[in-house]
Amino acid sequence: MNAKVVLLDLENNPPTAQLFRDIIEHFSTLYIFNGQGRFEFPLIDLTELASWINSGQVIVLDTLAAKEKEFEYAVVVGQLLALLEPEAHIEVISTMDSSHMLIEMMAASGLSCHLIQLKRDAADAKAKSLIPSLDAILANPQLQQIKKYCDTLAKMSGKPNTVLKLKNSIANILNLDTDQTQHILGMLINLKLVKKEQEQISFRKKVLKQWLQLDLDVEPASIQPELKLAKVDSLLAKLQTNSQQILAEVDSRIAVKNIQDDLFKNFEQIDPVQMEVIQKLNQLKSEKPKDIYQLRDLLEQLFPKSDVRLLLKEMLDKGYIYWNGNSVIYSHEMFLN
Repeated sequence: MNAKVVLLDLENNPPTAQLFRDIIEHFSTLYIFNGQGRFEFPLIDLTELASWINSGQVIVLDTLAAKEKEFEYAVVVGQLLALLEPEAHIEVISTMDSSHMLIEMMAASGLSCHLIQLKRDAADAKAKSLIPSLDAILANPQLQQIKKYCDTLAKMSGKPNTVLKLKNSIANILNLDTDQTQHILGMLINLKLVKKEQEQISFRKKVLKQWLQLDLDVEPASIQPELKLAKVDSLLAKLQTNSQQILAEVDSRIAVKNIQDDLFKNFEQIDPVQMEVIQKLNQLKSEKPKDIYQLRDLLEQLFPKSDVRLLLKEMLDKGYIYWNGNSVIYSHEMFLN
């Protein structure tokens, strides 16, 4: 019987402990990821979450922040190729409209998968409808000022709670005069970001959250669909040949050094088992396994008491090995360590 696992996309899909319990009860492993690089979890359930992660029932996949979803998904697919048995079936759960792209990339990489598309919370959907389109914001400097103010507001320890304090806050953050400040205040109210009751004001959290999630650096929807499709086709071809080329095309404003620093940030944290793995592989010289599944089988023979899936994940996370879709590449950093 083929093993079944779940891949849960947490973006715009806040998890609960009960959801995790229900999944773990019926599936061997739960893989989770969030393109935003973080997720919130109830404090009271953190101990239970930690136990699931320690036991390998829940595995947190790494993500790489990028303007295009294709690149983010490519990193996820690469990890799944390394961690899963060839015959495993994956149930993908996501609220994202772009999740069909993830399914296409997984299928093109030979992974058996099925998408369970969830609908977003009705309140979130309503809040989303209040936000102008990305094209409208990019074409309107005042809407861009609204976005700037929201981003700054999120970093503040306290938020204005009166009209006067809000005016002062707007003027200071955006460096505006009295008339301009009054206009931005009116826009905040009309856009349902601010609720005004006489001289008291409050921010609508769900609407503010939607503004904070806006990324003005992404390509607007007006881009021709044919060009977008061509990008997807190109990415799928590269996923099978050379994953390093995928990373090289990530946002050109991100320096290569920053990517390497993130990949190698835990190099100094080597446990005894990892050190022994490095020594064993070094002794094999040119006989080291080239296939990811052969490497997994070898590690299971050498370290029968260790969780080989987590060991492989740690080696991938720390940049000791790379999987390009066809073979394992051993990095120089592994032997330097």
